[in-house]
Amino acid sequence: MKTILFPTDFSDNSMHAALYAGMLARRFDAKLIILHVFTNIISLSLEPQTMNDTSILEMQLQKNALQNLEIFSEKVFLSTELPEVQIEHLLEYGFVTECIVEVSKRFKVDMIVMGTKGVSNVFDKWMGSNAENVVKSAECPVWIVPINSPLTVPQVFIYAADLQEDEVSATKTLLEFSVPLGASCKVIHIQAYFDNEVMLKSGETMADLSKEFEGNNITFKDLNRKEVVKGIETYSKNQKPDVLALAVYEKTIFSNLFNSSITKHFVEESKIPMLIFKKEKS
Repeated sequence: MKTILFPTDFSDNSMHAALYAGMLARRFDAKLIILHVFTNIISLSLEPQTMNDTSILEMQLQKNALQNLEIFSEKVFLSTELPEVQIEHLLEYGFVTECIVEVSKRFKVDMIVMGTKGVSNVFDKWMGSNAENVVKSAECPVWIVPINSPLTVPQVFIYAADLQEDEVSATKTLLEFSVPLGASCKVIHIQAYFDNEVMLKSGETMADLSKEFEGNNITFKDLNRKEVVKGIETYSKNQKPDVLALAVYEKTIFSNLFNSSITKHFVEESKIPMLIFKKEKS
């Protein structure tokens, strides 16, 4: 992990997530790029000749945004005590999601950290569709940090595997995050219905994964529960994870992920950060 991108809207909740991102940057010895995207919605919708009339307004918006970004970045710098060479800020003009994804590719970042308020529909107005679209479009993992989540180094990751597509590569990605943090990983698969053939196959898959990653600080469990979400919740209450990890692939319906009771429980109620990354096809 060499570069972490943190988009901000300058809110108090965004500051909380920035401190979390700073904590990760310290542990990974990574550069932290603080990004703010400012947009003049009016000028974006006007014809070129009309846009000239809004140039003064746009310049003022840019000036204000840069000032706020510098103030925000200074607060993060002082609060996280990151070395000056490990933190920088960047101001971009355009649409939020597109800019975040473009910057993440331009700087080849290893992860994006985003904050949430944990209000209606889990994500506030600014972070809602933007967070969903960033997860969908970004090539790198996205770490979602709820407001009031502990600002402590994660010690336990729970990865809810669905045993679809390439779980070996997904587990390797998980370890890329957990190992530098000295954290343990618990990979679980919840089987929601009882089918002897399916249960046998999933059991064999988990056993193969356990053998593949023998010697790592990671365990694998295949569990049978009436409901997947309830199963994850119950297991998590006992294990008390610091991060819930999910791997998604192209056919995943991202809106279902973000509106699901899994997200509602972990992000909105339990204040547990979520690490979401892409899974390769088998």
